[in-house]
Amino acid sequence: MFDRVPDAPPTIARQSDCQTCYMCELYCPVDALYVAPESDMKTSVNEAELIEIGLLGSYRENVGWGHKRTSTAKADETFQILKQMK
Repeated sequence: MFDRVPDAPPTIARQSDCQTCYMCELYCPVDALYVAPESDMKTSVNEAELIEIGLLGSYRENVGWGHKRTSTAKADETFQILKQMK
């Protein structure tokens, strides 16, 4: 999904391969990515608007990834849904 660029940040490539897993947003060390939840269509975003409304890096912040953040893993109750599916 990303291509390496010598002496520069990676560039987004193969956007059509995106599975909307949000892993790239989680692993971005500077909260510079925003993955739009509409996975079945191409969506344009305005970086200034994302910053203004606090969406840039918000997923990473909400799950507690990154320096001086508290993990929210203990509050995750997804396992309850999975138990009911068995």
